[in-house]
Amino acid sequence: MTNVHIKARKSPYSGTENINRRPVVDVKVPWNVDWSDYDPIEYTSPVVLKNPPWADDSDAKKIQHFNEIDGKIDRTSAMGKYEIDEKTNRPNNPQGRTGLSGRGLLGRWGPNHAGDPIVTRWAENEHDDKKKVLQIILICRKDTGQLALPGGMVDAG
Repeated sequence: MTNVHIKARKSPYSGTENINRRPVVDVKVPWNVDWSDYDPIEYTSPVVLKNPPWADDSDAKKIQHFNEIDGKIDRTSAMGKYEIDEKTNRPNNPQGRTGLSGRGLLGRWGPNHAGDPIVTRWAENEHDDKKKVLQIILICRKDTGQLALPGGMVDAG
């Protein structure tokens, strides 16, 4: 089996204490595997539901141009074309089921593009002058406490 995005199925949802995903076993992750009673937990952050300028409308049926440039919003995916659920007009995660539906902390229905610069340098090893060490700039995320690349979401346009 290919990548089954372990991190995208972890609970609780990032930044929450009580939003737990519906468990999805590895074999049920792909959308082409039948799971007629799949019932993911619905969650969109209250911050996103306030409709800030960077977020789409709560009703995905108002989005007409998935898988293409939609005005100033790039709704294409680096992973290729993604499927749209016929009933809800919501995009399916191209990597498969996650146990959660809705946008979570993401503003857009479909791809949410981010830019993460990678800055490295070779430095002298304090303990051994003959060997160089590769250093990288990382930040500590405020929401999870994890180390991450610096960066952020790409604005429309």
